[in-house]
Amino acid sequence: MKKIDIRKVEKRLDNIIATSEFSKLQDIVIFQDTDGSYNLFNKYRIKKISSANVEVSLIKGDSINSFLNVKNAVCWCVLDKLGKYSLANRVIDLDMILSSVDVHIAIHSNLFKKAKKTEDKLIYLAKLNQDKLQKKAMSEELNEYIENSYSWQQRRFTLKSEH
Repeated sequence: MKKIDIRKVEKRLDNIIATSEFSKLQDIVIFQDTDGSYNLFNKYRIKKISSANVEVSLIKGDSINSFLNVKNAVCWCVLDKLGKYSLANRVIDLDMILSSVDVHIAIHSNLFKKAKKTEDKLIYLAKLNQDKLQKKAMSEELNEYIENSYSWQQRRFTLKSEH
């Protein structure tokens, strides 16, 4: 009779249990793949294209949207997964507005530096301040959505892992 290596059996059992637990948690888990992209809920893939371009696609391959950063993309995925579509759409809008405001800030800053007349400098400075206020307001609203989506995801994970 062949001798059984208890350690190998335990290791295989651990792998089986881990696999079965993982399959139960797949619809709530977020993990990073070896290529640096993120897999969310076995539905979405987030891949950083450049420093200010993060692409969200379905696991099956269809591209959905682009975001400024991974936080905004994850927030959108969580809200979409939870069926909070109006909030998810607001995250898309805020992300696009922030991208636009960043461009306006760069333009107005450059125009301010190049302006010769005091009146022109004052106009560009006012526009620059307006852009910065708009960016602050949009960032604060977006951060609320990010914090809420994090809390909702944590609750989902806690509830699912308890069962």
